[in-house]
Amino acid sequence: MYNGSRSQFVDNVICIFLDAGALPGVCMNGGKVGLMVITLERYVKIVHAIAHRKYYRDWMTKVGVALPWIIAVCLGLIPAIGTTRIIRGTCMRFTIWPNNAMALVSALDRGYM
Repeated sequence: MYNGSRSQFVDNVICIFLDAGALPGVCMNGGKVGLMVITLERYVKIVHAIAHRKYYRDWMTKVGVALPWIIAVCLGLIPAIGTTRIIRGTCMRFTIWPNNAMALVSALDRGYM
């Protein structure tokens, strides 16, 4: 698929975002973290109503909207950019690790060990 007909940059972007699944992964992680933020905010508002009225500010809502996407990029996109490569024309997801300890953690996370 990656035979060099496009520029190397375009091939890497397509590999990382589409073939390696970084874009759907970021969206799924953002959605999950967003639900956690909403759940925690609702819990505090219901169970600790007086403290919520006293201490909750508008800037906290803005942080609650931005935080899930920042976390999703840090957990999904940055590792995908750093470890996904095109090897012999094939997009290899999470294959190039800086050291063996990080590769071991990745293998354990995916259930290979």
